[in-house]
Formats: sequence, C-alpha cells, structure tokens
Amino acid sequence: MSGFEVDPALLRSGGDTVIDVAQGFIGELESFESQLQGFGEPWGGDDIGSLIGVAYTAVAAWVLDCIGEAAEEVGSAGSDLTLMADNYEAAEEDTAGMIQTLHGQLG
Repeated sequence: MSGFEVDPALLRSGGDTVIDVAQGFIGELESFESQLQGFGEPWGGDDIGSLIGVAYTAVAAWVLDCIGEAAEEVGSAGSDLTLMADNYEAAEEDTAGMIQTLHGQLG
C-alpha cells in the first residue's frame, strides 16, 4: 500500500500565495482599465468612429470581464487550498483523538 504525506502548513502557505497573486492581478487589471478609460474616445465622433467606438467598448468590456473572472477563480482556488489544509488538520486531529480514546479503552 502506498501512501502520501500532506504538510497542511505548506498547503495553506501555497493557498495564501495564490490568493495574493490573484488579488495583485485584479488590482493591476483595474489599473489597466482606468488607464484605458483615460484615453477617452480617440476614434472620433464621425460615422466610422462611432462604429469603431461601439465595437471597441463592447469587446473591451467583455475581455476585461473574462480576465477578471479568471483572476477571481484563481483566488477561489487559493481559498480552496487553505480550506483543504484546514480539513487535513481536522482529520488528523480527529484520528489522533480516536486513537487516544481506543488506547484508553484498551488500557
């Protein structure tokens, strides 16, 4: 029978790092979005410029939303890793408690 070993502290640390990276990426994305908005509407107000503006605005909003959602999912994965660390620790504590109880009962 082969087994595996889990270090909950390392797992939790990895989860926290993933969360930090995701939050940093979201911050950079928001900064980028602000910079884009700072350019205004450089395509102009004529007929062709208006068409370009409508297309650009729709596509840019969609892309930024997709990237933002992906970053949030990465952060969620980090939270899942920290929860997994908690679950491993709880399982280990429960197992140790049960063994202590059995040991006490068997004398």
